[in-house]
Amino acid sequence: MTPRPHARTRRAACSLVLMSAGLLALAGCDPRTLFYFIQPNEPTIPVPEGSPSLVGKRVAVVAHASSGAQGEFPALEREFAREFSRRLQKNVKKIDMVSQEKVWDWVDGHTDWNNPAEIARAFEADYVIFLEIESFKTKEAGDLNVLHGTSRTHIQAIALDYPKNSRGKRLTDQPKEEETVYDDYQETEFPKRGPIPTDTGTSAAKFKKTFLKVVAVECTWHFLEHAPEDAIGDTRINDH
Repeated sequence: MTPRPHARTRRAACSLVLMSAGLLALAGCDPRTLFYFIQPNEPTIPVPEGSPSLVGKRVAVVAHASSGAQGEFPALEREFAREFSRRLQKNVKKIDMVSQEKVWDWVDGHTDWNNPAEIARAFEADYVIFLEIESFKTKEAGDLNVLHGTSRTHIQAIALDYPKNSRGKRLTDQPKEEETVYDDYQETEFPKRGPIPTDTGTSAAKFKKTFLKVVAVECTWHFLEHAPEDAIGDTRINDH
């Protein structure tokens, strides 16, 4: 039977790769280098529909935790916002992040603030990302000897921009207007395989620190593409 054209193409490509690898080996080169460059790009999981691009934008981030989560972890808001911001800064091209020190200085000086857009206006940001930590637990009530993280975070992105006329032209002589352009939730469980016994050597403090990073990573996926293997299924976390 005559081979199908695409089958011949695949075999020809494979033959070419093997021949090239053989030549590299004879020349003293590691053939694995060739496979690195010819393999297709790894598939990535796109950001959710409607998520705004932060490339080249000035962005402020602020977090607010519920009284329950805040009571158990007093520094949760600042630690979480700092970790989330750090990852955006590292992975979004030309992003202009408002420093967390400046954001929290503003928050401390405006204890009556109730609208995240106020922070965007204060720092002339294009977006403010508001992270409302509704729950953050490292163990369930009654669990004395195991650790298991669960959390729920409400994620909003509020844009601040000039209004536009009927032709889409920005009216820069008018005050900027706010608009919630993204609104979603992130529920995180860690580890997904189940609780970790405390007698394995993982302290509550170490687990909380790791879990906070896991939650921050998963929340950034609302604005960043990520590889499927980036999902963290055990107690380890790759800091990349």
